[in-house]
Amino acid sequence: MISSNTELLSSLNPEQTDAVVSLDKPLLVLSGAGTGKTKVLTTKIAYLIENGYAFPHQILAVTFSNRAAREMRERLASLIGATDGIWLGTFHSICSRLLRLHAEAVGLQHDFTIIDTDDQEKVLTQIVKEQNLDKKIVSYLANKISRWKDKCMEPSDERIDQSSQEAMVYRLYQQRIVSYNSVDFGDLIMYMVKIFRNNPDILEKYQSKFKYI
Repeated sequence: MISSNTELLSSLNPEQTDAVVSLDKPLLVLSGAGTGKTKVLTTKIAYLIENGYAFPHQILAVTFSNRAAREMRERLASLIGATDGIWLGTFHSICSRLLRLHAEAVGLQHDFTIIDTDDQEKVLTQIVKEQNLDKKIVSYLANKISRWKDKCMEPSDERIDQSSQEAMVYRLYQQRIVSYNSVDFGDLIMYMVKIFRNNPDILEKYQSKFKYI
């Protein structure tokens, strides 16, 4: 554990130090692989907490992979002893945590299950069979639906050709997994975007909650 700012910042180069101590304005760090981006991020979080700029629960740290999230937690633990309270995780894990708090806003129960790719294809296989479609298109449909969800396009989205076979399957698929009180990975982010867009009070709650992102 660190005992002072001098000790905390001692292993950083001047550019990294500038990034860590820069506060209350947007900051973009551009660097190549292995040049210390994670080190800067974790040191900055420690700096914010140790100097009283924010409580752990007022910090949101989001990354792309579970591996990166684990590494950040481990590094933070070595700096400040504990990571309890910090909202640190992947985009999907953070959205899952938020969605469990506000599931009713999108017609789900808080104990929803998250289905994986295999389960997604099983549901689509059932629908394809019921609609007398070629089972060879299941993977194509799964990818199509995932791409739509990446763009936050729900089944009724006007950007989707509603007369198409794909749109029909998407509607049936979404109805089915909701009836199971389930979501897929694409739903985690899509639903939270929808909740924030349609519920200003919920959006404001988290805008006020997090001092540093």
